Amino acid sequence: MNTIRFDFPSGPRTFWFSRTDIKGYHLRQLNMVNFPVGIETIFPNLKNGELLYTSFDEEHEDMLPLEVDLSNHKNYYFGKRFYNRLINYWLKYKKGFPVEMNRITKDNQAWVLDKQGNKRSDCWQYDRFTVKVDYDNFNKHPQLVLSYDRPALIYKKSVADLLEQSSDPLDESSKPVFTLSLVSKVLYFEERPDGGTNHIVDHYDYLAKRRKTFNPANAYPMMWPRLADYLKMEDVEEEADEVYQKKKKPENRYKKYYEKIKFFYDSFLDCDEFRALINIDKDGFSWATKLQCGKTASGSQELVFGGGVVDFNPQMGVNNGPLEEPKQTNIQLIYIFHQDDKVQARQLLKYFGKEGYKDLFKGLSKYTGKPVVPAPKGYHLSFSDKLNPLPEIQNFLAGLQKEEGVTYLAIYLTPHGKDTSDKNAREIYYRVKKVLMQENIASQCIETRKMIKILKEDEGTDSKGRPLKNFAYTLQNMAIAINAKLGGIPWRIRTDRIDELVVGVGAFRTGDTQYIGSAFSFENTGLFNTFEYFLSDETQELAGSIEEAIINFTKVKGKPERLVIHYYKVMREDEYDLIEDRLRALDLDIPIYIISINKTESEDKVLFDGATMDMMPYSGRYINLGAKTYLLCNNTRYYGCRFNPYDGFPFPVKLRIDCPYYDGDIDARTIRELIDQVYQFSRIYWKSVKQQNLPVTIKYPEMVAEMAPHFEGDAIPEPFQNRLWFL
Repeated sequence: MNTIRFDFPSGPRTFWFSRTDIKGYHLRQLNMVNFPVGIETIFPNLKNGELLYTSFDEEHEDMLPLEVDLSNHKNYYFGKRFYNRLINYWLKYKKGFPVEMNRITKDNQAWVLDKQGNKRSDCWQYDRFTVKVDYDNFNKHPQLVLSYDRPALIYKKSVADLLEQSSDPLDESSKPVFTLSLVSKVLYFEERPDGGTNHIVDHYDYLAKRRKTFNPANAYPMMWPRLADYLKMEDVEEEADEVYQKKKKPENRYKKYYEKIKFFYDSFLDCDEFRALINIDKDGFSWATKLQCGKTASGSQELVFGGGVVDFNPQMGVNNGPLEEPKQTNIQLIYIFHQDDKVQARQLLKYFGKEGYKDLFKGLSKYTGKPVVPAPKGYHLSFSDKLNPLPEIQNFLAGLQKEEGVTYLAIYLTPHGKDTSDKNAREIYYRVKKVLMQENIASQCIETRKMIKILKEDEGTDSKGRPLKNFAYTLQNMAIAINAKLGGIPWRIRTDRIDELVVGVGAFRTGDTQYIGSAFSFENTGLFNTFEYFLSDETQELAGSIEEAIINFTKVKGKPERLVIHYYKVMREDEYDLIEDRLRALDLDIPIYIISINKTESEDKVLFDGATMDMMPYSGRYINLGAKTYLLCNNTRYYGCRFNPYDGFPFPVKLRIDCPYYDGDIDARTIRELIDQVYQFSRIYWKSVKQQNLPVTIKYPEMVAEMAPHFEGDAIPEPFQNRLWFL
């Protein structure tokens, strides 16, 4: 693992405290959570919410000393602050790295300039490493977690330069004006009175408000998708697009990650000088013990496709057709595109038809199980306004004479994707989906720019001279999503049905507002029924919707055996209390299990397989981290099967399993069943045939919550409330 054991001091140490911040001492502020045991002996009348200040082990005459035993678990948070200060001192002042400190956890992230790996002349590239103080709750000792947090690109033009070059009021070009909304974090070079320079990493807004001498000419923006989009940097690494999937061999993230952290450990931590600060184990990275290791049940990865065919690979299994076809019998496609993109619209029409694409995609009907044909002439729109096609689309829909008995689905070739840097264009993307839904028309969007790019690449060949066929995978992803939007079932988990209710709750933040989405599954096979969304503070409404789901379940199948909630974070006690109150009102005495699932793959703790060259553990392997927390490996490397590196090298997922107000430990069989279920629910993601790491109980609600603010308070049209319209 990427953890390094160390030991607490053998006895108490003296630390120094003050009730006030003393100028010139550079004291650290402590709240009640961080107070060490015995603090009331030197400050007898501490008030609730009062703050204290500490120099840690630096002695000052006008401060009070206290003996603190760091091995006492009640002093963990104070000890973590102390060790974080030592790490910050080491990385920032002894090694000279720019260091970003997390404002909540106070963990330190060191930025190491990477000249060798940088492929861009207009940016500096930094490798980022977090050194975090942690406690091994299974083996009962403190440890450092050394994580590699992926590189950061810093644009070599300052914020001031970018603002100046975009300030010409007479510029008649169509390029949007550069604004500070395109700037997130910056690398700031702050001049010191002694002539030196501080290297500071933080959010631009935060620095501009809090630094009296802040100068935007010394602030260089960190690259992120919106800024990269504005600067037309197409090769900047960003989150992988699940729809526009390419058949290219991905980089082995495990080997790269391990090589990076080993380099950092060997170069900057494995020395006597650092061990004088924190006495880390000379053996380096820790190994998981046999008692920690477990694996999911055999067959947990199996899926059922059309004709009852069982396969564990969705990309192969979908070629057998869908498990269930849409109920509609007359399905027609409406094409909506800009007038410059008529060629691409014709290409899609051809590929979705019988001709398909090359020899990999056999047409849309193969994946729906029902004929899907273009609507007649006059049912398609070629709009002229690329910046805002919405009025033309609304006028087109207002005059559309829909035939009775026909189900329409729009293929929208959008000039702007949902991740564009142009806020107005981004809003139009969502509003087009909304107006189509209001006309009872589901939609499948494809970004024309990306389509053209992949088709152009497909004109070439691979390293063995074979024709490239990347766009076939895009078409395949679109086809299964279309089937699901029409109410079909591409595939399901191969498992026996049991009467339990599974609820997924995910979240998405936009600006200062966080939305939460919920998804209800009435079957453990992963078949979903209802999706809703709320503001983050509307937990009463969320609890009420769970109550309603239980009532609906009971009407059909009787009382559920248990309620399982997959939650996007650790659930607070007050949030759980609301749900329990609703269950009491129903006189329902069933076990409730809360599984907190990290929204992103775990990169703070990574498990490596030291017995294999690629270092990726087998899929379904998990380890017990202690404190009800588990690390689940979720990939396509299966026992007894040949691993295909094109499937990728995803990192483990971190889970925490709770049964609130149950005093005893959850039995091992139930733990394994619940981990199995998370593992299985990651295999029914119907937006892509590519294996996912997170379960749909987290991914689907997040997608609903992301779209929620764009509906401007309007409810989801009724026909879509039980459909996967958001895929």
